[in-house]
Amino acid sequence: MHNFHYVYHKETDEQAFRLQEGEFEGVVWTYTHVRLPLEDENGHRLNLEEVEKIPLTFKYKVLYNKDGLVNEETVEKFSDVVGDILMTVIEEGLENDKITVDTENRNQNSEQLDL
Repeated sequence: MHNFHYVYHKETDEQAFRLQEGEFEGVVWTYTHVRLPLEDENGHRLNLEEVEKIPLTFKYKVLYNKDGLVNEETVEKFSDVVGDILMTVIEEGLENDKITVDTENRNQNSEQLDL
């Protein structure tokens, strides 16, 4: 488990996350384009309890890169960390009815949830 806090970015007032300890302590980021497809590539409805790997995709934007901790050499590890945190946030949000799910498909791709 990663120790993080919710924060607001000083310049943009965006809600973001800050790691409180570890290799990336002090780095602040926000998530963008979080998606969970509801159908597979053949158009069949996914049963998320039966899939081997949850097909969650996301992007993130680093708002404050303390001491350049996220760089070419560490970006993959940082992506894994923020991915783990995103899953924690989603799980906690769903358990506490704090996440709203937009099921409207705004493009021509297969059906998906935008969180």
